[in-house]
Order: sequence, then structure tokens, then C-alpha cells
Amino acid sequence: MSEDTENSRTPRGAAREIIIFFLRFLAASFALYLVYVVAGKFYTRLIALIASPFLSAFGYELVMDKANAITEEISLNPVVFLSLVIAVGAIPWRTKLKAAVIGAAILTALNSLTVFLAFVSFYRNSERLWTGSEFLSLTINFFVPILLWLVLLPIRSAFPFLRDNNA
Repeated sequence: MSEDTENSRTPRGAAREIIIFFLRFLAASFALYLVYVVAGKFYTRLIALIASPFLSAFGYELVMDKANAITEEISLNPVVFLSLVIAVGAIPWRTKLKAAVIGAAILTALNSLTVFLAFVSFYRNSERLWTGSEFLSLTINFFVPILLWLVLLPIRSAFPFLRDNNA
């Protein structure tokens, strides 16, 4: 067993890995947020445009100003997810890139679903549907980015302190 792997299994080594991960996460979040400030309006528009044909299929019209107001609340979840992907250090970039593309696509689809449901609830004047779309929005914002990160990346292999000590 290498000294680095052995050291990372100690509480001190684990703490060091977590701190490094957290600092990478903060740096990636800051950089991606700056990108979002410049290009975020295109992403929010994309989310609305994906929802538009589904609304049309139900006979409803997308109002871009209202869609932008909805998407501003949910469109930062790819920043969180991509920051988590970038922050993990011991995973090859090809694996990270694959996870980033898949996760961002899933988040974009879910964000579009949220816009669709918000508009349908508005047009149908359904409080129950509105509550459901709000719950979905909260779930997508807070839990799905972390869940996707855990599912799409081999996190245990990236953090030696998470590996089985008997291996």
C-alpha cells in the first residue's frame, strides 16, 4: 500500500482530501458562475424553448418573460453539478466529461419539465399542479445535482478514505 493511500485513510488524510475538494468546488463554482452571468440568459432561453413544443401540444403558449422568471430560479443547478464534477480530482477527464454532458442534459430536461408544469398549472389554474411543480423545482435545485454527481461518477474511487480498509 502506498504511503499516500495509507495517509488518506487516516482522519488527517481524509480531512485534507475534503478540504482540497471543497476548495476546488469553490473555485469551479466561482468560475462557472461568472460564465453563467455572461451566458446564463442563453441557457434560460434554451430551457424555455425546449418546453415550448410540449406546451403547444397541450394548446398552451409559452410567454418568454414568464418563462425567464421561472428559469432564473432553477437554471443554476448545472453550475452546482458541474462544479462537483470538476472538484473531484482523482477521476480521469474523459469520465468527468461524459458525466458532465449526461448530467447537464438530464438537468436541462428536468428544468424544461418544471417550466412546462408551471405553465400548465397557470393555464389550468391548478393549485395542486403548482404545488407539485414547486416541489419538483426544489428537488431539482437541491438534490438532483448531488444525486447525479454520486450516480454518474465513481466517487468512492476518487476519495481513498471512502474505500474499504480491508482491501
